[in-house]
Parts: sequence; structure tokens; C-alpha cells
Amino acid sequence: MPTELERVAAEAAGCTRCRLHESRTQVVFGQGDPHAELMFVGEAPGFHEDRQGLPFVGPSGQLLNRLLAGIGLRREDVYICNVVMSRPPRNRDPQPDEIAACRPWLDAQIRLVDPKVVVTLGNFAARTLLETSTGISRLRGRTHPFQGRVLLPTFHPAAALHAEGRRFTGQSPLQAMEEDFRTLARLLAERADADADAPDPAPAVEAAESEQLGLF
Repeated sequence: MPTELERVAAEAAGCTRCRLHESRTQVVFGQGDPHAELMFVGEAPGFHEDRQGLPFVGPSGQLLNRLLAGIGLRREDVYICNVVMSRPPRNRDPQPDEIAACRPWLDAQIRLVDPKVVVTLGNFAARTLLETSTGISRLRGRTHPFQGRVLLPTFHPAAALHAEGRRFTGQSPLQAMEEDFRTLARLLAERADADADAPDPAPAVEAAESEQLGLF
């Protein structure tokens, strides 16, 4: 029997809520651990993603995989999706109505995977989830509250790839992303330590039940 996430993916596969269905090859739903504590949200599928039906499988995905490996994670350990699940023509920016049409699919994935930490990749993902007009250069590297979770914005891997070979007075986008992933590693470690130190509620519940039964 399919899980609820699988049922949502099957329903999204035939989505015609916006004009992007006219030019896409297929819907690119999220992929990864359906119970992941860490979720990445990008912008929209590109050429390779549209052909394969999987998120972040082109050059940007290869860079994301390397950044994950740098903090001891594998792609299978996380969940990866996009704000928009159909490729915009010629990789143009997604339009507001397209983002709005796809939002229920994104919200469903966040609800069902239920990650503890969300990392947004690029401007559109950060602005959409944080409901802000502030640019990614100002948002990145700092944590933000999001639906009872922690959200960490960083650049899109495509921005780092496009900037290769250019000179910067400060950090390059890739260096900034590497710094943000180190922040992410510390954040995940802190949350793991907090979970490990949390008291087990079971003994307290059992004690209360025993007291009601007159065993104490």
C-alpha cells in the first residue's frame, strides 16, 4: 500500500494547475529519505531534472552531493525538493502564480517528511518560505524560525557554478556555501545532542499510571 507521500507524488505527477505543464517533460517531485531530519528546497527543475524526473541530478546536484559529503552526509540521508516542480522554459525564473500553484505540493512534502531543519537553496526558496523580499545575500548563513523548525538559507549551487573563475573581494558563492554547510553540521550536531539529552517521557507516564492503580 502506498504511503501518503507516495500518493501525493502520484497526484502531483498529473498536475495542470499552471502553464508550466504545457512545456515540461514531467513533474519533478521530491526525492530522498521520507523521514529525513534535513530537507533541502531549491528553486525549480532544470534540463537534466526535467529529463530524469529527479531533483538536483545535473551539475548543481553534483555540487550539492559534494557539499553534503563534506559534512559527512549522503544524498540518501536527506530529502530534496523544489519550490516549483515543473521546469520553466529555458530555465527562466518561476513566476509568482506558478509558485502559488505549486505551493500545496511543497507544503505537503514539508508536512509529511516533517524535517527538523530546512535548508533553502537560492533566492526563490528563501523568499517563498520566509515570506520576505530580502535577498539571499543578506539572509544566508543565519538561522530563521519556520513552522516550528529551523531554516538555514544558502546560495543555490548554480550560483556557485556560474561564479567559478571570477574574482571576489570577499567570499565567493562557493566559499559562502561551504561556510553555511559547516554551520549546518554544527546545527545538526546540536539538535542531535539535545535529542539525546531529552528525558524519556515513558517512565513518568508509567509512574503516573502506576500511582492511579495504587501500586505506589
